[in-house]
Amino acid sequence: MLRFGFILLILFPFLAKAQFTISGKIINLYDKKPVAKASIFLSNTTVGGSSNDEGAFLLSDVKPGQYDMVISSVGYETLHKTLQVNQNLELSFVELTPKTVELNAVVVKPDPNWVQNYQMFKEEFFGRTPEAAQCKILNPEILDLHYDKATNELIASTVDYLEIENKALGYNLKYNLIEFKRNYRSGVLFYFGNTLYTPIKAKPSQQKKWYKARLRAYLGSSQHYFRSLLGNRLKDEGFNTMRLMRKPNPQRQPDSLIQAKLKHHRQSNLVNGRFNIQATDSLSYWAKQKQLPVSVDYLVTKPLRVDSLVKRTDVAGIFALSFNDILYIVYTRKADDGSLFNKPMNAPDHPTSLMNFNEQYAFFDANGIIINPSSIMCEGAWGVDRMAKMLPVDYDPKEVNTKP
Repeated sequence: MLRFGFILLILFPFLAKAQFTISGKIINLYDKKPVAKASIFLSNTTVGGSSNDEGAFLLSDVKPGQYDMVISSVGYETLHKTLQVNQNLELSFVELTPKTVELNAVVVKPDPNWVQNYQMFKEEFFGRTPEAAQCKILNPEILDLHYDKATNELIASTVDYLEIENKALGYNLKYNLIEFKRNYRSGVLFYFGNTLYTPIKAKPSQQKKWYKARLRAYLGSSQHYFRSLLGNRLKDEGFNTMRLMRKPNPQRQPDSLIQAKLKHHRQSNLVNGRFNIQATDSLSYWAKQKQLPVSVDYLVTKPLRVDSLVKRTDVAGIFALSFNDILYIVYTRKADDGSLFNKPMNAPDHPTSLMNFNEQYAFFDANGIIINPSSIMCEGAWGVDRMAKMLPVDYDPKEVNTKP
């Protein structure tokens, strides 16, 4: 169980720069024999490898933080292990469970709507940014797509890793799609998966372009924000964090009343085959009520103190963010991209993100990554950023200064 206390927001230099190793041996759960050529990687990073003939593996250059280590091999169940890395880790024996043989295969019928659903999936998964146009799924045939007309929801899953090429940022990705849901009625999108990033090899001139593109994607991102939050450098890095209070619209009647009135006046609109003018006027009033926004936003422009937002937990390297209202986050070093609609009149003219809390705490690590992603929901700039602009959690913005 995690406990909390107030945190002094200073990252010690030796910890921020430290890099560690993870080693172990992959064996069969039942006969204890080594499993060779098993794939091992830290989810959403560039760190990965495979086991040798003795089942041994070594992952190097691991930055401090919490990771989901993914281990897979043909004929075995995929294994996930949560690791907290703040020193070299020796895992000794890691056991994989052999898959059971399925005797009755499920016959999958062709879906006549698959192509249409796939186009919808790509738009939601990659986004609609210029970077999205440079992303390609190399094995789309493994996607299982279903659109539910009753709920107006698109659901996707896979039985294997999606192979993705991102020529906007210079990465090849192996992506294990665990969950994907896009509800067009509520406007909510949620997707989650495990990713291994592999930098694409190219000429030095192209590498420099990718270094710059990655830095552009990083600046102002949620990853940039959370790292700055821990380093107590929000202002220095160009972020302003304010309070947004979202209250019920006092000019709008409750939904249940609006629906009841609309139903009543539609039924009484015609009396003995003639228009009832009074009922028509009432119908128009309640139709306008339905168009009014459900809530009204009030922005408090005074910047929030960082120490009022973040607490440390009893797990080293894991931090907790909580807030009673909505966090209104502005990145001041880019021009407004128009991603947030209905901005308050007193809002700054820069890329803006709203962070809503679904749970009491959002936990994150020193890499700036949320480890319980369903705890928050983002609107605005972060809400439209999708896989096309996602960087590995071990991304270092200083790479732009290195020689390819």
